[in-house]
Amino acid sequence: MPYCYGREKSVILFNKYPFTEDTIVSQSNTNVFKPGERVYYLITLPKKVKTQMLLIQVLKIGGEGERLGYELAWGKRVKLRTEQPHYFSDYVVFNSAGAYAMRVYSRDNPTKVLTSAYFYVRN
Repeated sequence: MPYCYGREKSVILFNKYPFTEDTIVSQSNTNVFKPGERVYYLITLPKKVKTQMLLIQVLKIGGEGERLGYELAWGKRVKLRTEQPHYFSDYVVFNSAGAYAMRVYSRDNPTKVLTSAYFYVRN
């Protein structure tokens, strides 16, 4: 788990393959994908989220109909599993090229970003 100034932080990892013990620290970890390719992501949470609910948003930077340079491209509410309170993994697919920002919020404090990360879809 990454450390920042002596404290653990939430992070998002991206991969071209589903996360396993082998792929979590492999060459396939990347933040550059092709259109139509699965973007697997892993969100780590060092602190428990009391409500066990997360809001995940993907913003397209400089997209069509942009508002302040961002366009909401995808969003999902997820409930953390009782046996997996410190991480969540899934995938998304985007067909249009561009720069994207994934942001994660907790239902405990929906105005504070827990973590964010950028990824890119390129032809």
